[in-house]
Amino acid sequence: EAHGQALRDARGRPSTSSRPVTMTAVISFATSTRATLGADVAASRRSGQRVARRSVIGEASGSAGTADDKVKPDWAGDDLLSKVVDAAISNKVLYEGIMKPMARRTLINTAEKNGVAWRDIAEELGNEPAVKQALAEIENKSVEYPEYYLQPFHAYAEGNLCWQAAVEAEPATYSMALRVWPKDRITADAAQKRLRDSYTGALRAHVDEYYGKEPDTIVDVGCSVGISTRYISDAFPNSKMVGLDLSPYMLAVAKHRDVGEPGSERRTWVHGKGEDTKMADNSVDIVSLAFVIHECPEYATRALMTEAARILKPGGVFVMTDNNPKSPVIQNLPPALFTLMKSTEPHSNEYYTIDIEEMLRECGFEHVHTENTDPRHRTVLGSLKK
Repeated sequence: EAHGQALRDARGRPSTSSRPVTMTAVISFATSTRATLGADVAASRRSGQRVARRSVIGEASGSAGTADDKVKPDWAGDDLLSKVVDAAISNKVLYEGIMKPMARRTLINTAEKNGVAWRDIAEELGNEPAVKQALAEIENKSVEYPEYYLQPFHAYAEGNLCWQAAVEAEPATYSMALRVWPKDRITADAAQKRLRDSYTGALRAHVDEYYGKEPDTIVDVGCSVGISTRYISDAFPNSKMVGLDLSPYMLAVAKHRDVGEPGSERRTWVHGKGEDTKMADNSVDIVSLAFVIHECPEYATRALMTEAARILKPGGVFVMTDNNPKSPVIQNLPPALFTLMKSTEPHSNEYYTIDIEEMLRECGFEHVHTENTDPRHRTVLGSLKK
């Protein structure tokens, strides 16, 4: 009965039960739905046909793909499984009482069992007067926040506009890196370095092949607490770095963490919008967005690319890294995990179905290609037409 209730909710049909949908029922239904979809694919292949799926234009270069070359997970977009999960997430009691705390607990447990002192790091930063002082120095009161940024996400009611999100961002990022290689016996630092080096390596290769000179200025849009900014800065030791973010709380932590770090004199932290950077036309060499696009609706993603095209020099490089819709790991996440992950990311359906490569071309970029830089993530690169 609970399975039927979830399905009716997903299809927008009237409920015939007064009992609430439970998380267990949703996960059970998601599991059975995925199994049914898999059986349909297998049957269609035996009959020489293919199951119709929503597709995108861009192909990930060098991608082995999944068994049936799916371009996105079944739990995102317009698929039935996606609608079932969305219906569960829209249940406030289920979301607030089960999904949100479970999502947090999953991240914290991954971090702490691998030696990342999540709670200690958050408490230390939260009690540090210098971090509060950094906020006062860096916050731009004239910044107007777009509506999508004011929504709850990452299990925080205020999104990134709060201290809790900022002081937990660093351990959360380490937890994310550890989950990329769950079977490898590596430290959190090693996982983070492997994750970032794969990204900067793809960027370096593109710059060398298509730009042909060392970048003078790099902008890291959506820099959060500055982890990606520092790794990019290390990969391009002669470049000036600008870490730009909409959250002054994140930037306060980034600025505090950067004090005394090698290369800190080359890094500047700016409170502002990636869609409206206030930077001069044709003034930067690289615009980077690391784990940003999945947090944006489609219109904001296009606006970010348009702004990047405006501020980049001719031939300048746009680069983004994020979850890979074609990743077998992402596509085959257990129902509990993809439900929890989607519950904290309100724009997942748009992210997993838009064609990033084609959108870049429409915004004036060429030499656009995708690299599968680790088992979960892709890096998409392009050069502004000269």
